[in-house]
Amino acid sequence: MHTLKIVLRSWWRNKLFVTISLVSLVIGITCTNLLTAFVLYEYNIEYNNPNRDRILRLTQTLPFAQEEMQGTFVYHESVPEIISQFPEIEAALRTLSITHTKIRVDNEDFSELNLISADSTLEKFFPIEPLAGVIKEALTHPGTIAISQEVAKRCFGTIDCIGKLLEMPQSEKKAYRIVAVFSLPPQSMLKADMLTSLKAQEGVTCSILLKPGTDIDAFRQRFETTELPTLLGKGYYRTLTLQESYFNTTLQDSDHCIEHRQSALLSVGLLSALLILFIGCFNYINLSFSRLLKQIRTLHIECLLGATHRHIRWQLFVDTFLMVVTAFLLSVLLMSDLLTSFNTIVTANLSLPYLFSGQVFPIILLFVIILSVVPAQYMSRKIHTLSESGYRSFFTGRKKRRIVAALVTLQFIISIGLLSAFMVIRSQMDLIEQEGSRYKGIIEFGIGDSAHSPLQTWIEEIKPIAGVKSVIPSQSGLYPMSVAIPRQEGKENDLLMLELYENCPDFLSIYDFELLDAKQTFNLLPRTPIPVVVNEAFIRYLVPAGENPMGQPISKYASDESINGTIIGVVKDFKKYSFTNNIFPLRMLLHETPQQNYTTLTIKFDEKYRAEVINHIRELWEKKYPGTSFNYEDPHQILMSNNQEVTDFSRILLMYASISLFLTLFGLFGITHYAIRQRTREIGIRKIHGASFRQILWLVNRPFLCYIGIAFVLAVPVICYSMNYWLQQFAYHAHLGIIHFLLPLLFTICITLLTVCLNSYRAARNNPVESIKCE
Repeated sequence: MHTLKIVLRSWWRNKLFVTISLVSLVIGITCTNLLTAFVLYEYNIEYNNPNRDRILRLTQTLPFAQEEMQGTFVYHESVPEIISQFPEIEAALRTLSITHTKIRVDNEDFSELNLISADSTLEKFFPIEPLAGVIKEALTHPGTIAISQEVAKRCFGTIDCIGKLLEMPQSEKKAYRIVAVFSLPPQSMLKADMLTSLKAQEGVTCSILLKPGTDIDAFRQRFETTELPTLLGKGYYRTLTLQESYFNTTLQDSDHCIEHRQSALLSVGLLSALLILFIGCFNYINLSFSRLLKQIRTLHIECLLGATHRHIRWQLFVDTFLMVVTAFLLSVLLMSDLLTSFNTIVTANLSLPYLFSGQVFPIILLFVIILSVVPAQYMSRKIHTLSESGYRSFFTGRKKRRIVAALVTLQFIISIGLLSAFMVIRSQMDLIEQEGSRYKGIIEFGIGDSAHSPLQTWIEEIKPIAGVKSVIPSQSGLYPMSVAIPRQEGKENDLLMLELYENCPDFLSIYDFELLDAKQTFNLLPRTPIPVVVNEAFIRYLVPAGENPMGQPISKYASDESINGTIIGVVKDFKKYSFTNNIFPLRMLLHETPQQNYTTLTIKFDEKYRAEVINHIRELWEKKYPGTSFNYEDPHQILMSNNQEVTDFSRILLMYASISLFLTLFGLFGITHYAIRQRTREIGIRKIHGASFRQILWLVNRPFLCYIGIAFVLAVPVICYSMNYWLQQFAYHAHLGIIHFLLPLLFTICITLLTVCLNSYRAARNNPVESIKCE
């Protein structure tokens, strides 16, 4: 108790240093613990699945892409033949998933739900906890359905809903009887809200479960070298474990209810957290040494009064250990407060119980013990053996100054590096947002049977709605059907997907699509029987180099009987999906007036009236099609959701760059505060000898400007290499520029100068006589 009182009194006398040390440690420990928990959560995906090491997902090379690409699509009729050749396979699972499903319960609509139709073997592949009823009944009896606990409470307010009905307007079976309520375990890569049975002729993905004791590596090698029925006849499949599938973001997954995570996001996040912890620990150790300098006399007086070396070491150990433990306890409170925001930023599902689970807490505890015991042991051994003059020599000598300079420089490298990386990712995000701006304030929906409700009637009823700017009809809007065509002079089975648009010229203007020669195109439009516009991707992939396709029949380049017309223009490429994928070639058939087969309406409106416009159109829909849900597509939302990983990267790097810079400057404030107090007499003597106010400020700031300069020179090559590597995953990406590095440099310089000047201003303005007297 006596030792504790001495430690607490010491903290009170040095409130500034203790506060900076404590805040640095709390933030560093919080960031590291949250990111460590997040990484463990993601890398241990399907942790609660006892069969996870025996499950493989089948993939094959997709022939309809501009580059070789793996996809999970498997024809349902191929599955029995595949399974029959391998006795090691215990069970197979076919699935068909539908996202953004809408249901109706008691005339109330519920949307954005994930529906999975699956074989009865689903429970062998994914552990699903039944809360009520029997899940297998929903997977084996058509017309029945199992719903998640969240959906049950959302629709009925309770999980006691067995036997009740829900309607699914877009399904062949309009009404489903609820036979089970389930809950998915934490860390599941399956995201399902509803489960129902799969028809024999359905299924677009296939997973296999191996028998216990099977050598999975040997099986995969044999499986992948066996000819099996594929999309192009006999060919070869590849296999992915659940974890490999989870971290494969380039996989074209036909099961949209299976989640994927970019592994680079975890690596960058964990590295950022460790770097922030380093900054926090450096602030803590450096300022602790500075604070304990004042205790040297006290410690020697205690020795003279009879205190043993063991007692002194214990006192110093308790001081350091108590600081870390206090920081850890405060970090727990901070983690509980920040957990919701953290989950939002990194799109995670962490909970406080998980942080104290067997997966995470032992690692956090080990980390805290190391962080508390090692520095405490070192500092207690080092300090109690030094005299005051010896300590001053140790702390203020040239060797120590070089160590401090190196560590401060490293802090600046971390801060400038994170800020520069954020700038690059922000540029990529700006590129995506710039492309997405053309889709803002636009929705599309199909009108169904145009005979029941004529197209022109829809247009006349929607145009007067407040906020609506234009209504354009087309055959299928922005997301048309596609056909597979051979690549120009390509090999056998070297196919491309050609998107088939059919619309009016106004469709180009509503989306701000730009023609390479608009004047020529519109001159040729009325004089061409079947006018066709293609895009730049069509020219790249299908037109021989150097050839001008204008005026040529499109059948010359796309050999398909259903594709005809004369090329009258080229539209610039536009992106509507992920920037990691190449743009498909397109054929846009233009008609000056709406055609009979036009069944899609594209509506542009003022964003301020979004809710009113959509609600008004929904009311019109329900009048025309009672009992059927109104569904629409938002192109901007689709584009942004397909590029969500860039947004996550941007958020996490901004967060950690801001924290690292804050901690660096926080530590600088403490270091300069101590350094200026140590140099009070020197500053006074310099002023007596004629040093000006500016010269004093330059004297104090010069070392830190040198540290920033060195940090900048060292950080730029590393960031250039790493960010270039990251950008290569995108088919369309931003380019590194000097602005990505100069802005972080200037920002760091300005904030550093402000921080250092806050401490040095008073010393530079003090009366030199008073400064010398006070020293």
